[in-house]
Amino acid sequence: MRNLIFILLVTSLTACGQKKSENMKTVQDIYNIEKEIKHFDNKPQYGAYISTNNCSFDIFINDIPVIKHMDTSGSGLSGSYFPLNWDIAKKGSQKITIKLRPGFNQNANILNETLQGNSEVQIKIVKSSTNKDGSFGEEQEVKNYFTPQKKIQNKQVATYDGLKTFEDHFTFNADVPYHINTLETANVLLTKDEQALKKLEREVVAKYNEIRNIYMKGTKDELANLNYNKEKRVAQQLYFSDEEIKNRWDNDYQFRTDPNLEFFDLKPVENYKMTFYANGKIVCLEKINNEKSALWGGFKKKDKDVVTTTYISLYLYRPQNSSKLEIY
Repeated sequence: MRNLIFILLVTSLTACGQKKSENMKTVQDIYNIEKEIKHFDNKPQYGAYISTNNCSFDIFINDIPVIKHMDTSGSGLSGSYFPLNWDIAKKGSQKITIKLRPGFNQNANILNETLQGNSEVQIKIVKSSTNKDGSFGEEQEVKNYFTPQKKIQNKQVATYDGLKTFEDHFTFNADVPYHINTLETANVLLTKDEQALKKLEREVVAKYNEIRNIYMKGTKDELANLNYNKEKRVAQQLYFSDEEIKNRWDNDYQFRTDPNLEFFDLKPVENYKMTFYANGKIVCLEKINNEKSALWGGFKKKDKDVVTTTYISLYLYRPQNSSKLEIY
């Protein structure tokens, strides 16, 4: 009888272990994502050409950062291109938010205290289609935005000249064929309840440390299990091919397992602030000094003389009816 009980117990534990293993995504599942996403004949790609002058700035699409730039030299952007499909979840109106802060004064070698008359941003939204060979078709301008100006003594100056900050918004219409509902059904994490925020912060820090530990000591399959849903979402939004999915994974997630690395290290999660995006549905930890990801470190390749600093972008959300935070 005891032997029978032992056999049943071992069988039960083995079954549970197999179930857990079956539910866990692996690197091979990442490589097979192309079979799990929808495919379309029409594959519109949206992007933004951004030009700036004499300002620090944040630009968001649907309340998710496209670029966050701190001006530390007085140099701006000159028509730099940023893809937008990453943060377009479905067909329809998309909201762009611009937040300006003072730029760098090269003469005084310090940040200006206020925005200046020549502090400005231009954002040109364009649309292109992907050809069958993977190349982009001809671009079409969808929207061309300039920060507002006024005329003073025959000179055009910013309407916010002398202010410490300025915020503006505009929308454009995106005609994408997919529909990503990840955030539609996610819980709102931002709250005015201080105790709830402290509890959430402990959860977020614990999740960051869990992910840091996997990068440092875990396997590629454990990393794939964490990022599978994110990679599937991105592959759908960017219409990735089988090869593009594999190349993205192999190139962006190799880190310490790259045989060409002399060392790889991620710093402890500290000196951070908790920040919310996507109307309170996304939470992340950002370094206080530069507002970049608090999950950061460095690596050195064997054929290079310098250490490269790396910031691992990590946004978390809580699915509806779930107690766990997941990577967006």
